[in-house]
Amino acid sequence: MKKILLLSFILSLNFALAQNTILWTIKKDGNPHTSYLLGTYHQMGNSYVDSLTAVTRALKSSDIAIFENTDIGDGLANYLNSRKEDFTYKEKLDKKHLAYLGDISEKWKVPVSKLSPSELLLKIQQTYLETQCGTVKSTDSVKTFDNYLIKMAKLNSVELLGLESNDLMTSYINQQDRTEWKDIKKEIYLWLDNIKMSRDTHIHCGMAEVYKKQKLDYHLNTECAESLIISSRSAVWLPIIEKKIIEKSSFIAVGYAHLTGKCGLISKLRTAGYKVEPVYNLDK
Repeated sequence: MKKILLLSFILSLNFALAQNTILWTIKKDGNPHTSYLLGTYHQMGNSYVDSLTAVTRALKSSDIAIFENTDIGDGLANYLNSRKEDFTYKEKLDKKHLAYLGDISEKWKVPVSKLSPSELLLKIQQTYLETQCGTVKSTDSVKTFDNYLIKMAKLNSVELLGLESNDLMTSYINQQDRTEWKDIKKEIYLWLDNIKMSRDTHIHCGMAEVYKKQKLDYHLNTECAESLIISSRSAVWLPIIEKKIIEKSSFIAVGYAHLTGKCGLISKLRTAGYKVEPVYNLDK
């Protein structure tokens, strides 16, 4: 009985360790192509990506690179800047937080007046990660994981495919349950204070640290909560991804959360008959 329990423990431990990666291979009997699935952490600078030799090698060896959106750099900024200015935020926020928001947004490519409440909250949260969690170094030339991979794909003449347009992506952000100033104002105050006082890093930077160390749990046997921003988008992407991995060697890079749970891309591809296996030692 003790031997059986020990064996069960070892097998469960091996299964848990098998999830400690951010890169997976996708194969299917009868299909000559090997594809790759990468779970990204968007606010991670290029120096971290450069340390992942296996990731960059997989990208360069693929026929096509698939991202959530291939136009999230200057293209997204231009899209947002094409909007009319709206200074409602100056009426909604108190003077103290308004002044600090002006300080931290001074060098943003898109002014606050072009952002919706939900987009502003997201931008402030991203700023927290960049400034408080060490995900971006001062020497990094590119601040986001996805943008750097897109740049690398272009330099290596790898075909690009975006799963969403800027219009569709921002519509998802603005269709969430709480999108009005009255719902979001307190959260905006909280995150501005977190940045100003460099507080709660042990809470808000935990996921960044786990990701950098690749000590992830994908919860592949867990049911997913209904989510417009995660599960709904993954469901739309899945048939597009399946079509491409049948046709050619594909490198798919989407946010880590889209790989998790029973509704995630790993579980869904396995259900469709694909062998989705972890890749270890990404620095080699």
